[in-house]
Amino acid sequence: MESSEQDIVTRIIKDATEEAELIVKNAKKSAELLLEKQRQSGQDDAQKHVNIILKRAHNEAEIIQGKTNSDIRRQASWSILSEKNRLIQNVIDAAKSRLIEMEKTSKYLQFLEKLTVEAGSVLGGGNLTIHLSEKDSKMRLDFSKLSKEIIKKTGAKTKLALSNEHILTPGVFVRKVEDKIFVDNTFEAILKRQQKQLKPKIAKILFATMET
Repeated sequence: MESSEQDIVTRIIKDATEEAELIVKNAKKSAELLLEKQRQSGQDDAQKHVNIILKRAHNEAEIIQGKTNSDIRRQASWSILSEKNRLIQNVIDAAKSRLIEMEKTSKYLQFLEKLTVEAGSVLGGGNLTIHLSEKDSKMRLDFSKLSKEIIKKTGAKTKLALSNEHILTPGVFVRKVEDKIFVDNTFEAILKRQQKQLKPKIAKILFATMET
């Protein structure tokens, strides 16, 4: 990561230096043309005009270099921050992909049941409808067993029923019939809720060497 930071800083300095050099080069060219023109017309103040042009060009170049030196760390910081955010998002996307891959494993049913119990417990038990994707709705979740687990956690009478309305993503969406409240335990919603806590942890792992 240190190498990447230095590359960004170097590139910004290089661009600013080239811009300043181009201004001076163009000014010298204009000065030479003016000098030749003035000489041809026989005017004595040709060199004076040339000096004015060159001085202005050097001043502009110095302004660019000065601005670059004062802003370079800020510009580099923005570039580095953008790159860090991209890397963090890559990790989150990878985590999402791994969750989705879980659908293909024997552990997926167990994971769905865990998400259902968790959501039902948050809702405090009661009459709950379970929304699954069309594919997941064909899986055999043991609602009787899950109801007992929720009752054990909440102390409230609980009944689970599979909804005919399907969700579009893996995971489970649980709605409480009486209060029309719900818990969204789809993979996408879980990751979205966790991002605020995940990002600092991911950043600490990814950039630990850069911070030391």
